[in-house]
Amino acid sequence: MAPALPLNDGKQTPMRGHPVFVAQHATATCCRTCLAKWHGIGAGQWLGAQEQGYIVAVIKHWLRDRQP
Repeated sequence: MAPALPLNDGKQTPMRGHPVFVAQHATATCCRTCLAKWHGIGAGQWLGAQEQGYIVAVIKHWLRDRQP
């Protein structure tokens, strides 16, 4: 996801199989198109440490909210 133009963008994250995959789709952090639309992180630019940290924090928050 960090490269400006990731290979297979929009198709690289499976819909199931691992909790993080589910979290990525639930939080719209699954592809660059969703990141741009829902989080304002523009497509076509390298994701820096700040953007990457934000994405990880969103996914962690979603996973923690769903722990039994």
